[in-house]
Amino acid sequence: MATFLIVLGLMCIVGLPVYAILYIIPKVKPDDWKAGAPFLLMLPGFLIFGYGLHLNSDQPITVSTACGTVQYYKKYSTGGRHSRHESFERITLQLDDSQYFRHFRFVESLARKNKDDHICFEFHDRQKNSQLSESIILKWIKPISVRQ
Repeated sequence: MATFLIVLGLMCIVGLPVYAILYIIPKVKPDDWKAGAPFLLMLPGFLIFGYGLHLNSDQPITVSTACGTVQYYKKYSTGGRHSRHESFERITLQLDDSQYFRHFRFVESLARKNKDDHICFEFHDRQKNSQLSESIILKWIKPISVRQ
């Protein structure tokens, strides 16, 4: 929503004065107060833009914990013809409270876990922190409960 308000504010800052120049200014006398309409119509755009920036301010990133079963690791390339073809790895887990698989990036210093291991971990969750581009596992922790 914040991004929408920022874009809407920018469109109003430009669009409303253009509208005033094209349709209001030709119909009024030069000494009339309505000649200042383009400047007055910039105010709503600035207010919308400012409110969008306020909503988009830095939000604290929360750390979540979860447990799940390791399904597999997969290596991805950052691709492109002229890039260095750097690669990164994601781990795919089935969380205990879900029937779906989730893909996580992880800190490269973490030790790899074996397939079908039950693990618990701390991570930055993309679903709870909308400013993140993906979920990242920070560290392994001791299992909270034993799986039966």
